[in-house]
Amino acid sequence: MQKNIVIKGARVNNLKNVDLEFPLNKMTCFLGPSGSGKTSLAFQTIHSESKRRFLNSFPTYLKFFSDRPAPVDVDEIYPVLPVFGLPQINPVVGTRSNVADVMHLTELLQSHFFNYSEELCPEHKVPFKAREFSDILKSYVEDDSNHHLFIKAQDFLDLFVNLPLPTRSLKSTRAKTITEFEKEHDFWEVARFKPQSIERINDKVKDYIAKGVDVYVFSTELKKLKHVTFKKGLRACSVDGCGHSAIENKTPLYFSPYNALGACNNCSGFGETLDYDQDKLVDLEKSVSEDGVLLLNYKRYLPQKAEFKKVLKKNKISLTEPIKNLPQIFWDLLYIGEGNYYGFNYYFSYLERKKYKMNVRIFIRNLQKSIPCNVCSGSRLSTETNQFFLGQNHNITLKSLFDNTIDNIQKKLGEIKYTDKNAKKAFDKILGLLKIASSIGLGHLSLDRKAKTLSAGEYQRLLLLKYLTYDGTGALFIFDEPSLGLSSIELKYLNKAFQHLISRGNTIVLVEHNKFLAEQSDHIIQMGPEAGYHGGEVLYQGTSDKFKWPQVKFKLEKTKLSKPQKIKIKKPSIYGRNIQDIEIVKAGINWIHGPSGSGKTGAIVNTLAAHIHYNIYGEHLNMTRGKFDSITGVLDFEDVIIVDANLNRYTSRSTVGSMTGLFPVVRKHFANLAISKSMGLVEGNFSYNSALGACPKCEGKGVNVVEMQFLEDIVLTCEDCEGKKLKPIYANISDGEMTVHESFSNPLHKVLESIKLTPKFQRVEKYLNLLNLDYLSLNRQINSLSGGEKQRIYLLSKLQKKLENSLLIFENISFGLSEKELFAQAKLMQKLTEDGNTIIIIDQSEIFEKIAHLITKIQ
Repeated sequence: MQKNIVIKGARVNNLKNVDLEFPLNKMTCFLGPSGSGKTSLAFQTIHSESKRRFLNSFPTYLKFFSDRPAPVDVDEIYPVLPVFGLPQINPVVGTRSNVADVMHLTELLQSHFFNYSEELCPEHKVPFKAREFSDILKSYVEDDSNHHLFIKAQDFLDLFVNLPLPTRSLKSTRAKTITEFEKEHDFWEVARFKPQSIERINDKVKDYIAKGVDVYVFSTELKKLKHVTFKKGLRACSVDGCGHSAIENKTPLYFSPYNALGACNNCSGFGETLDYDQDKLVDLEKSVSEDGVLLLNYKRYLPQKAEFKKVLKKNKISLTEPIKNLPQIFWDLLYIGEGNYYGFNYYFSYLERKKYKMNVRIFIRNLQKSIPCNVCSGSRLSTETNQFFLGQNHNITLKSLFDNTIDNIQKKLGEIKYTDKNAKKAFDKILGLLKIASSIGLGHLSLDRKAKTLSAGEYQRLLLLKYLTYDGTGALFIFDEPSLGLSSIELKYLNKAFQHLISRGNTIVLVEHNKFLAEQSDHIIQMGPEAGYHGGEVLYQGTSDKFKWPQVKFKLEKTKLSKPQKIKIKKPSIYGRNIQDIEIVKAGINWIHGPSGSGKTGAIVNTLAAHIHYNIYGEHLNMTRGKFDSITGVLDFEDVIIVDANLNRYTSRSTVGSMTGLFPVVRKHFANLAISKSMGLVEGNFSYNSALGACPKCEGKGVNVVEMQFLEDIVLTCEDCEGKKLKPIYANISDGEMTVHESFSNPLHKVLESIKLTPKFQRVEKYLNLLNLDYLSLNRQINSLSGGEKQRIYLLSKLQKKLENSLLIFENISFGLSEKELFAQAKLMQKLTEDGNTIIIIDQSEIFEKIAHLITKIQ
């Protein structure tokens, strides 16, 4: 029986013909520096080849409609298991998706409410009862006179031609008196009754109701005809005067925001509506004279700006006072208008009429913001779902669950007890998912929280839930840095979930740097010895108890602050959560840590950074802004930069050269050569993204793809440029040290030796060395890098200009980095404080305790 997964001859990226094996039904951890080949081996070899073989097992007609991955550069992998992978690059999140969707809880709750909820009147909490025709008719009876029931003459002739003709009729809907029967009249009488005997009418009209005929009631005292709205089989509240009725033909779609039956009519199932954002229309901190009315600063509204000032002067309203201090009459005039000034409401109405134009729609969207729907309160569900209840006390609706946090929902649902085995099984699956979510630090999230507002760590863990609740067996799970943002307690719960997966006969592979998870693994594979072309080798493969952790020789010491000043944030809050007061030491390093969901990012990024960014640039950051009572201290920063763990900011065209700004430097170097000048070449001739330099046959891609329809596409190196992407005549120009192509492909530390750099790029080169990134090449695609490499490249792109007296915020900066690389990051941060920059680190890694001047734990 096969006990190990065996890999032979893996050569993806920097892997050097790697042979290895690791045990089935165990947990294996891949260790090593960032860029050493861990991701290349785990994801781009094992995961990609497993996925390719799985897709190729489909029938031909199914393969035609799926992406077919290219074969992986590996000699052999066996056995190939069904594989599930959670890489560091996550899918794009739309505006509709929320926490419940990412958890795959929406479908579970939808199914459970359909099958096991009880439908009651949402107002009186009583079951709906079938309504007789007489019950409905009572609401149409307004006096004690005789009443008559009519149907249309044509309905009588079509459906009841064998019945005796009526004795009375009504000429038309406008007639005020009943006459002896006239065949030409529009309405023919079928019954008559007095209000005190209304219950007897059901037998008289049952045939007409059964045929679905429209019935009309006529009062002899009021002398008017009314159409009686009645549906056969209607169930409604038994309380007189209550208008609530049951849903007919209930289906699971009534509980889904992704279907018209279940989606809120007001927001179409988005949970949000668009409204004009006051912050984009008016700057409250400025006066009218300081151009505080932002909408009127657009060119087309400038004439109205002058008219508005005239109106304000006429009404004796200050033009120099900050807008936030102006009286209510200012706002009335601003929106309603007066004289020759039309007002905002007129502009909005005009723009809405012109929305058929693309440029107008874009203009309107730039002035709007998303706000929670005032009908469904963000749950995205129609009001009809509010009449379906769970629980012995009928106190749990689907909407009430979406309004709550995962921790509170767990408590609510925990009170429900089922005796039915099927109901209990479905219910336990929901509770189990919520319990795991809470244990890995997601208990603070509400189900209706938009996925686009989550931090990278929160979103990564929500995706992780899908795999931790997997019920099957015999699968392979590959996780990249699942420890991101987790505290030590949460890591223990995560490991417990991993062990549960293994106990069901599954295999787990981790790409990790966390020492706790590595020690809990059964098997360790260490890659190295360094990154890039210095890595790609297996240094150790074996059990975790025999693995010796490499000793890091770096030493870190706290620098001294001469005159420490503090910034204080009082009572910050975001998403309805109040956070403790926070202090920040200026021109120093601040380490902020604490459990997931404690509000670290909200207090610093969404509150402090947003406030300072507005003070510097007069514009709000594009994010949900937190609230606060006050922010005090010296806030005279020159810039604010946020570096987070978001790895979705790159396109397929992004390269190391474009992100660092070094591509133009190298192209300029070659364009200034004597041979280039004699040929009349410019920088564009050395760019494969330009028509001047790109190889015309492969269009600057270096390869040609031959589509094979039902078979795998064949990727061939371009014969004209030999994979160099540039026209050969330009790619082979040399400066005496290396050709253009070689300068694009060789490690940066070799390329930059022979190029004269400006002070700006001398600084970039220094940071490249400090961050251990000088082994990368200019044309290396960003999407082919490991998470740690991407993180540091993004940091480097933000440090191209000389930063002084700036606020730098690093969130989850340890993502994808080994201990050695974290020491390099720490050294860089200390250098940045030498120029008066203030560093805030939001991270769980305890290494930052060694350099922090102020440590804050948020509970």
